[in-house]
Amino acid sequence: MADGDFIEILQITGAFGIRGFLRALLYSDNIKKYKTVCGASGKEYGFRVVRFISGNSVVLSIDGIVDRNTAESLRGTSFFIKKSDLPKLSDSEFYISDLIGKTVRVQGSEETCIVADVYNFGAGDLLCLSYNEVTFLVLFTRENFPESDDGSLIITAEAFVWYKN
Repeated sequence: MADGDFIEILQITGAFGIRGFLRALLYSDNIKKYKTVCGASGKEYGFRVVRFISGNSVVLSIDGIVDRNTAESLRGTSFFIKKSDLPKLSDSEFYISDLIGKTVRVQGSEETCIVADVYNFGAGDLLCLSYNEVTFLVLFTRENFPESDDGSLIITAEAFVWYKN
């Protein structure tokens, strides 16, 4: 499975009941949109949502898993969806997986940094930028990251200096 072709959508956290149902942590708020998930090998599995527990936890049924022991053996297993199954975005929208590793140009300068990660603690997305072995967080807003003509990420010089220090 090529990393760029798949997006992790859920991780199994344990068994639920005796019929092979699974507890899972979701990384998507529209899980019901998808009919199949892929294992790490790329093999597809049909699944259905049995019920939502709370927040981003859910109980699932995955085809072929019919007993508690098999379900329990999947604890910690991640499942993926094909990136090609994701909805198309406008030019000003990004999937987090596309941002990580992306080069960010500093406006009016030759300097660049790399998006190391993306966080959201409830007040908006924060890009974790890496610059000369230093990492720092920048609020992902239009003010800090204006649109570019070529679709690349640009950080304003003011935001770069402010957040880096």
